[in-house]
Amino acid sequence: MDMTVLAGAIDDVDQLTQKITTLLVGSVMGLMVVASVAAAWAKTKSVLAGGVALIGAVALWFAVMNATVFRDSVGEDIAPGGSAKSAGANHAVVQVIEPAEGERR
Repeated sequence: MDMTVLAGAIDDVDQLTQKITTLLVGSVMGLMVVASVAAAWAKTKSVLAGGVALIGAVALWFAVMNATVFRDSVGEDIAPGGSAKSAGANHAVVQVIEPAEGERR
């Protein structure tokens, strides 16, 4: 089998997998939003509780759909010199000086 054809087939399978993952995450999270709002409404019969459940579920959906962005952002902030804030910061060095043997504190 030609390597170009094999590379094309692997790329096609990868794209299909990404599309299926996006579809499943979107549909499952959509169902979870509806289920959480319905459960909050059924338990409390309150529009406010349903609204809070809706806002929380949509925020969670947003976080799941953008997980890679959050992961990469956190990685940049943690890595030394990774963010613009830490690039210009001066780092201090702590030096521990032990007292001489004859000295008392």
